[in-house]
Amino acid sequence: MEVLIEMPLERYDTFVNKCHPLFREYHLLTNASFIRRRKDDHFERAMQIFCDLDQARRLRDLAIQIYPAAVPDIEKAISAPRDS
Repeated sequence: MEVLIEMPLERYDTFVNKCHPLFREYHLLTNASFIRRRKDDHFERAMQIFCDLDQARRLRDLAIQIYPAAVPDIEKAISAPRDS
């Protein structure tokens, strides 16, 4: 199953900065796509991370260890996977 994780840009940046470049999850994070959406009178900027369910679980486990603020975004995506 595919998972689409959306994370606010600031949270994503902090997560990437805390992730060691040799971690395999680092590659997943650095392949994310930048998006921006209009919300009311401004734009919200976020990152989209496309991965499979196992990769999303690994990202969640890493976030639990190094950046717990990212966990809710990842868990939200895990609970609503997309069909391949």
